[in-house]
Amino acid sequence: MRDIEPTQARRENRLVGWWIAAVFGITALGMVPLFIYRVDLSRLTFSSSVPLMLGLGIELTAFAPALAAILVVALFREKRGIRRLLRPVLRWRVGAIWFLVAALGSTLIFIAADATRAVLHAPLPNPWFTFPGFASMGFLVGALLAGAFGEEVGWRGLGQARLQGRFSALSAAALVGVVWTVWHLWPVVAPGGLDGTTWADALLTLVRLTALSVLFAWLYNSTGGSLLIVMVAHAGYDVGVNLVPGAYGNHTDPVLVVLFAAAAITVALVVGPSLGHAPTADGRSR
Repeated sequence: MRDIEPTQARRENRLVGWWIAAVFGITALGMVPLFIYRVDLSRLTFSSSVPLMLGLGIELTAFAPALAAILVVALFREKRGIRRLLRPVLRWRVGAIWFLVAALGSTLIFIAADATRAVLHAPLPNPWFTFPGFASMGFLVGALLAGAFGEEVGWRGLGQARLQGRFSALSAAALVGVVWTVWHLWPVVAPGGLDGTTWADALLTLVRLTALSVLFAWLYNSTGGSLLIVMVAHAGYDVGVNLVPGAYGNHTDPVLVVLFAAAAITVALVVGPSLGHAPTADGRSR
């Protein structure tokens, strides 16, 4: 636990608590059109024609972590709070190796998962590596923006940055991973969202996202708090899902989850629970 002033610690705890509440509140608001229009989420595809309000609602859920962070920081009236939250998005002066790790790391793990399946004589898609067609490129760009900026300003920009001011970076990443998992499972409570979802899927999602949370926290801290690097890593994951069909739509594949967990454990053992975090004198991130 970090040595920060009790008053500041309580304020940070309240801010994080309100942020979590706001994330789920905004997500719930974005889900309302799904119930109004009685849309079966299990039948909704990227090419489906949907009412404007429904589309806006889905986008609202996608950007909920970032919107909640901006809203809560503004309501708490922190001095230069919005600047502190968003300025790391422009922190690009880091080693080129970090951009490579962030952009390609997940894809390499996806490929390793396919290689492991081949060794185990498990079925592989044909072709095992592909590029998205023009029809899906528009969606992919939108998904990258939502996943990268819409989520990471919240998960790492506020959650990780504030929690690791008082707890170890590893503990903070684990806590963020749990919240991230619960939030990511919102479709299961939407109309048609429960179809095919099991408790095993939820557990594997928890392990995968907690592992990703540790890896992203390591990237964030090792680059002096660069949200840009984490956004690249998040986008790299989404791109990898599209490049390697064996991973597409199958985030709960046990082989893939084990490999991500192994990568996170390796980083934690080599770097330590700080995950590269070097707090300033007041306990805040750099």
